[in-house]
Amino acid sequence: MRRWVLVAAGAAALAGIGVAVARAKAGTDAGLRRSFVYTLVGVPHGPLGRIGVRMMTARARKGGFYRAMAAELDLQPDDVLLDVGCGSAGLLVEQAAHVRHVAGLDASEIQVEMARRLLAERIAAGTAEIVLGDAAKLPWEDGRFSVVASLDSMKFFPDPQAALREMVRVLRPGGRAVVTVSDAATSPVGSTPRSGTLDALGQWHWSDADARRMAEEAGLVDVTVSELPVFSKPVVVRGVKQA
Repeated sequence: MRRWVLVAAGAAALAGIGVAVARAKAGTDAGLRRSFVYTLVGVPHGPLGRIGVRMMTARARKGGFYRAMAAELDLQPDDVLLDVGCGSAGLLVEQAAHVRHVAGLDASEIQVEMARRLLAERIAAGTAEIVLGDAAKLPWEDGRFSVVASLDSMKFFPDPQAALREMVRVLRPGGRAVVTVSDAATSPVGSTPRSGTLDALGQWHWSDADARRMAEEAGLVDVTVSELPVFSKPVVVRGVKQA
């Protein structure tokens, strides 16, 4: 009997998600387009958010996202790494165990709770920290990190330009930044670097040229833009803070 109850509950939840997605895409419910995506994958909260966290983590791991980003970051033992929008700390746990110090920030209490649990030993040892906070107001001093990353999060930030400026601020001179922006698989639309373009679900998109300009305006040099060879083909922007 319990099995059938669980099956029925799961089916109802999936049906609810399907209806919400359809309504969001159609724009038939005011405010739903952005709030639904935030609840499920942007800033997960509540029971639906927990489902979204599990889905995102499994998808990123299976698709090789963390491994591909680690290759882009070229992490070294002496690095001090910050992951903005760290989620449940998949990158920090799976690809940065050898790094001297790691830090992560996320706006979701669910994600922060999971990240702290997974990094409990390093946090106790003083070589890791996970913070609940706003990407546009990072709680670290200037030049704190040698590497800053942001995976699959820029498109959800309310003010992505401000978030990128903050990432550069806490990056030390000569430090490197690697962030993903729009997903190429969803056909991003060209935009101006200051306004961007929101899709039907409230996610930001930038053309390659706009992403480059945004990075340069934030203070990065030697900026390159390309697609990361994983599932959704996220556009990855790399740059260095001028020494």
